[in-house]
Amino acid sequence: MSPRTKEQNEEIRLIRVKQIMQAAAEVYLEQGITMEMRDVATKADLGYGTVYHYYKNKHALLDDLLWQAFHEARQVTEEAFGAPQSPGQLLRRYGTLLLRQWFRDRSVYILYKMIWENFQQVPGGRFQKLYDQFQIELYRPLVSAVEKLGARDPEKRANLLLGSMIGCAGLWIHHGHEEPDTDDIADSLVRSIEKEGTLTQ
Repeated sequence: MSPRTKEQNEEIRLIRVKQIMQAAAEVYLEQGITMEMRDVATKADLGYGTVYHYYKNKHALLDDLLWQAFHEARQVTEEAFGAPQSPGQLLRRYGTLLLRQWFRDRSVYILYKMIWENFQQVPGGRFQKLYDQFQIELYRPLVSAVEKLGARDPEKRANLLLGSMIGCAGLWIHHGHEEPDTDDIADSLVRSIEKEGTLTQ
Protein backbone atom coordinates (compact mmCIF):
# COMPACT_ATOMS: atom_id res chain seq x y z
CA MET A 1 0.00 0.00 0.00
CA SER A 2 1.42 3.37 -1.02
CA PRO A 3 1.82 6.07 1.66
CA ARG A 4 -0.88 8.71 1.96
CA THR A 5 -0.37 12.03 0.23
CA LYS A 6 -0.25 15.35 2.08
CA GLU A 7 -3.74 16.12 0.79
CA GLN A 8 -5.09 12.80 2.07
CA ASN A 9 -3.54 13.39 5.49
CA GLU A 10 -5.12 16.84 5.64
CA GLU A 11 -8.51 15.42 4.69
CA ILE A 12 -8.24 12.84 7.47
CA ARG A 13 -7.20 15.55 9.94
CA LEU A 14 -10.23 17.69 9.07
CA ILE A 15 -12.57 14.72 9.43
CA ARG A 16 -11.10 13.81 12.82
CA VAL A 17 -11.26 17.39 14.10
CA LYS A 18 -14.90 17.66 13.02
CA GLN A 19 -15.70 14.39 14.82
CA ILE A 20 -13.99 15.61 17.97
CA MET A 21 -15.67 19.03 17.84
CA GLN A 22 -19.15 17.57 17.43
CA ALA A 23 -18.55 15.11 20.24
CA ALA A 24 -17.10 17.80 22.51
CA ALA A 25 -20.17 19.99 22.00
CA GLU A 26 -22.49 17.12 22.94
CA VAL A 27 -20.44 16.21 26.00
CA TYR A 28 -20.22 19.84 27.11
CA LEU A 29 -24.00 20.17 26.95
CA GLU A 30 -24.27 17.09 29.17
CA GLN A 31 -21.46 17.81 31.64
CA GLY A 32 -20.39 21.44 31.32
CA ILE A 33 -16.78 22.35 32.11
CA THR A 34 -16.35 19.12 34.09
CA MET A 35 -16.26 17.16 30.81
CA GLU A 36 -13.34 14.79 30.37
CA MET A 37 -11.34 14.00 27.25
CA ARG A 38 -12.14 10.30 27.60
CA ASP A 39 -15.85 11.11 27.37
CA VAL A 40 -15.23 13.12 24.20
CA ALA A 41 -13.28 10.19 22.73
CA THR A 42 -16.10 7.78 23.58
CA LYS A 43 -18.75 10.07 22.10
CA ALA A 44 -16.66 10.53 18.93
CA ASP A 45 -16.02 6.78 18.71
CA LEU A 46 -12.29 7.47 18.59
CA GLY A 47 -9.36 6.21 20.60
CA TYR A 48 -8.30 8.19 23.66
CA GLY A 49 -4.85 8.70 22.15
CA THR A 50 -6.33 9.98 18.90
CA VAL A 51 -8.14 12.81 20.67
CA TYR A 52 -4.97 13.72 22.58
CA HIS A 53 -3.06 13.73 19.30
CA TYR A 54 -5.13 16.75 18.23
CA TYR A 55 -5.73 18.42 21.61
CA LYS A 56 -3.42 18.27 24.61
CA ASN A 57 -6.26 18.89 27.08
CA LYS A 58 -9.92 19.89 27.31
CA HIS A 59 -9.06 23.58 27.63
CA ALA A 60 -7.26 23.58 24.28
CA LEU A 61 -10.23 21.73 22.80
CA LEU A 62 -12.70 24.21 24.25
CA ASP A 63 -10.61 27.11 22.93
CA ASP A 64 -10.78 25.73 19.41
CA LEU A 65 -14.46 24.87 19.74
CA LEU A 66 -15.46 28.39 20.81
CA TRP A 67 -13.30 30.26 18.31
CA GLN A 68 -14.63 28.15 15.45
CA ALA A 69 -18.13 28.80 16.75
CA PHE A 70 -17.36 32.53 16.81
CA HIS A 71 -16.38 32.50 13.13
CA GLU A 72 -19.56 30.61 12.25
CA ALA A 73 -21.65 33.08 14.25
CA ARG A 74 -19.96 36.03 12.57
CA GLN A 75 -20.95 34.68 9.16
CA VAL A 76 -24.56 34.34 10.32
CA THR A 77 -24.57 37.88 11.74
CA GLU A 78 -23.11 39.37 8.57
CA GLU A 79 -25.61 37.49 6.43
CA ALA A 80 -28.54 38.51 8.62
CA PHE A 81 -27.78 42.22 8.84
CA GLY A 82 -26.30 42.63 5.37
CA ALA A 83 -29.60 42.65 3.49
CA PRO A 84 -31.34 45.94 2.47
CA GLN A 85 -34.39 45.46 4.69
CA SER A 86 -36.21 47.28 7.47
CA PRO A 87 -34.88 46.88 11.06
CA GLY A 88 -37.79 44.59 11.95
CA GLN A 89 -37.19 42.36 8.94
CA LEU A 90 -33.47 42.26 9.69
CA LEU A 91 -34.11 41.21 13.28
CA ARG A 92 -36.50 38.46 12.17
CA ARG A 93 -33.92 37.25 9.68
CA TYR A 94 -31.24 37.37 12.38
CA GLY A 95 -33.34 35.42 14.87
CA THR A 96 -34.30 32.76 12.34
CA LEU A 97 -30.78 32.27 10.96
CA LEU A 98 -29.14 32.20 14.38
CA LEU A 99 -31.63 29.73 15.83
CA ARG A 100 -31.18 27.46 12.82
CA GLN A 101 -27.41 27.64 13.24
CA TRP A 102 -27.71 26.68 16.90
CA PHE A 103 -29.71 23.59 15.99
CA ARG A 104 -27.26 22.63 13.24
CA ASP A 105 -24.11 23.35 15.21
CA ARG A 106 -24.31 23.00 18.98
CA SER A 107 -20.96 24.73 19.45
CA VAL A 108 -22.46 28.05 18.30
CA TYR A 109 -25.26 27.66 20.85
CA ILE A 110 -22.63 26.89 23.52
CA LEU A 111 -20.74 30.07 22.60
CA TYR A 112 -23.82 32.26 23.12
CA LYS A 113 -24.79 30.45 26.31
CA MET A 114 -21.31 30.84 27.80
CA ILE A 115 -21.20 34.52 26.82
CA TRP A 116 -24.65 34.98 28.36
CA GLU A 117 -23.37 33.40 31.58
CA ASN A 118 -20.25 35.59 31.40
CA PHE A 119 -18.02 32.49 31.28
CA GLN A 120 -18.79 31.74 34.94
CA GLN A 121 -17.59 28.14 34.57
CA VAL A 122 -14.20 29.26 33.24
CA PRO A 123 -12.22 31.30 35.80
CA GLY A 124 -9.24 33.54 35.19
CA GLY A 125 -10.41 35.59 32.22
CA ARG A 126 -9.34 32.86 29.81
CA PHE A 127 -11.78 34.00 27.14
CA GLN A 128 -11.53 37.78 27.57
CA LYS A 129 -10.34 38.30 23.99
CA LEU A 130 -13.20 36.16 22.68
CA TYR A 131 -15.68 38.08 24.84
CA ASP A 132 -14.38 41.42 23.53
CA GLN A 133 -14.60 40.27 19.91
CA PHE A 134 -18.11 38.98 20.52
CA GLN A 135 -19.22 42.37 21.82
CA ILE A 136 -17.83 44.20 18.80
CA GLU A 137 -18.68 41.86 15.94
CA LEU A 138 -21.75 39.94 17.13
CA TYR A 139 -23.47 41.99 19.81
CA ARG A 140 -23.18 45.59 18.57
CA PRO A 141 -24.88 44.89 15.19
CA LEU A 142 -27.83 43.43 17.11
CA VAL A 143 -28.08 46.44 19.42
CA SER A 144 -27.88 48.78 16.42
CA ALA A 145 -30.80 47.03 14.71
CA VAL A 146 -32.90 47.14 17.90
CA GLU A 147 -32.08 50.83 18.33
CA LYS A 148 -33.41 51.59 14.83
CA LEU A 149 -36.79 50.21 15.89
CA GLY A 150 -37.08 53.06 18.39
CA ALA A 151 -37.20 50.85 21.48
CA ARG A 152 -36.18 52.32 24.84
CA ASP A 153 -32.84 51.03 26.16
CA PRO A 154 -31.83 49.03 23.06
CA GLU A 155 -29.13 47.10 24.93
CA LYS A 156 -31.68 45.84 27.43
CA ARG A 157 -34.02 44.81 24.59
CA ALA A 158 -31.18 43.11 22.72
CA ASN A 159 -30.29 41.21 25.90
CA LEU A 160 -33.90 40.13 26.37
CA LEU A 161 -34.07 38.97 22.76
CA LEU A 162 -30.88 36.92 23.04
CA GLY A 163 -31.80 35.57 26.46
CA SER A 164 -35.22 34.47 25.21
CA MET A 165 -33.66 32.79 22.19
CA ILE A 166 -31.06 30.98 24.31
CA GLY A 167 -33.69 29.79 26.77
CA CYS A 168 -36.09 28.69 24.06
CA ALA A 169 -33.41 26.85 22.07
CA GLY A 170 -32.13 25.21 25.24
CA LEU A 171 -35.49 23.56 25.85
CA TRP A 172 -35.32 21.80 22.49
CA ILE A 173 -31.59 21.05 22.54
CA HIS A 174 -31.40 19.62 26.06
CA HIS A 175 -34.56 17.55 25.70
CA GLY A 176 -33.77 16.23 22.24
CA HIS A 177 -36.90 17.60 20.59
CA GLU A 178 -37.14 18.17 16.85
CA GLU A 179 -36.21 21.61 15.58
CA PRO A 180 -39.08 24.05 16.23
CA ASP A 181 -40.50 26.65 13.86
CA THR A 182 -37.64 29.14 14.04
CA ASP A 183 -39.48 31.69 11.88
CA ASP A 184 -42.38 31.74 14.32
CA ILE A 185 -40.11 32.11 17.36
CA ALA A 186 -38.16 34.97 15.80
CA ASP A 187 -41.35 36.72 14.68
CA SER A 188 -42.94 36.52 18.14
CA LEU A 189 -39.86 37.91 19.88
CA VAL A 190 -39.32 40.75 17.42
CA ARG A 191 -42.99 41.77 17.47
CA SER A 192 -42.73 42.55 21.18
CA ILE A 193 -39.81 44.91 20.48
CA GLU A 194 -41.62 46.52 17.55
CA LYS A 195 -44.68 47.09 19.72
CA GLU A 196 -42.61 48.93 22.31
CA GLY A 197 -40.95 51.00 19.59
CA THR A 198 -44.37 52.07 18.29
CA LEU A 199 -45.50 53.07 21.77
CA THR A 200 -42.44 55.26 22.36
CA GLN A 201 -42.70 57.17 19.09
